[in-house]
Amino acid sequence: MTFKSSKKQTGASAPLVLIILGMAAVMLTIAFKLYPPIFENWQVEAVVSSFEDDNELEELTVSEIQKRFTKRLAMNNVRDFNAAEGLFISKDDDLITIEVSYEVRVPMYRNIDAVIKFEKLLEKNY
Repeated sequence: MTFKSSKKQTGASAPLVLIILGMAAVMLTIAFKLYPPIFENWQVEAVVSSFEDDNELEELTVSEIQKRFTKRLAMNNVRDFNAAEGLFISKDDDLITIEVSYEVRVPMYRNIDAVIKFEKLLEKNY
């Protein structure tokens, strides 16, 4: 038995390698552009979650809670979150609600943008 066809099998063709490298470059570009807003959202969610263990919330007013929220954002180095637009705090009878809802627009390529929508809700009884 002879293997005459083994000489024809030399590996991937140059166009196929270029296509694979192009697809990898596009995927990495998308990942590198979308990671910063996602990471910043993790920081915002950590700030919202930090209020779960805060036992002083029932004594604070809504404006004091908002001040604490913005201070914690500054400590976590969150710069692009606008608390005036994306933060909603309400305090009723025995329920405190902290809601964060915002979206980030990331320019991808020329006139193509990616819009990422983030939402986090914390309801705490006291």
